[in-house]
Amino acid sequence: MIQVRQLTKNYGGTLAIDKLDFHVEKGEIVGFLGPNGAGKSTTMRILAGSLSATGGEAMVGGVDVFNDPRKVKSMVGYLPEFPPLYTDMTVRGYLLFCARIKRAQDPSAAVEKVIDQVGLTDVAHRLIDHLSKGFRQRVGIAQALVHSPKVLILDEPASGLDPAQRVEIRGLVKGLSDGETTVILSTHV
Repeated sequence: MIQVRQLTKNYGGTLAIDKLDFHVEKGEIVGFLGPNGAGKSTTMRILAGSLSATGGEAMVGGVDVFNDPRKVKSMVGYLPEFPPLYTDMTVRGYLLFCARIKRAQDPSAAVEKVIDQVGLTDVAHRLIDHLSKGFRQRVGIAQALVHSPKVLILDEPASGLDPAQRVEIRGLVKGLSDGETTVILSTHV
């Protein structure tokens, strides 16, 4: 599902990724573990089609990330470390907005499915601004899932959460493993 060969990224004189090689099979859950500054987020942003590389190759679902980033974005659900949530919207309204942008086949049905899937039913009517950090993370995961992507990329999904919330998020991610969705997540913990 994901092939990376000799992936390299330079930021000016700083080498962020140095000839990285790996592959991930369909349905696998893979974790990037490493300290801050190790290149985890940079690699994830490249795979999500949000950042170019200096060199190497990256393929998602047989599609070259650099030659066809729009197609890759349609196959990938991406949760950055700091999700860009519109806090003045309700959970349901925000997810409907995301479903439409990501061209989900039936946006309303996709939103209801993902609300149930990530445990947002009780807060779906609330403003995002009024949610706890844990529920905001769930909203971020929901927006990444709303278009039923083949690949889910989660950058530090448990960052800033208390121990109980971390366990909940880990359980949620494990529950996403349906044999069809490939998951890459990063952590420094």
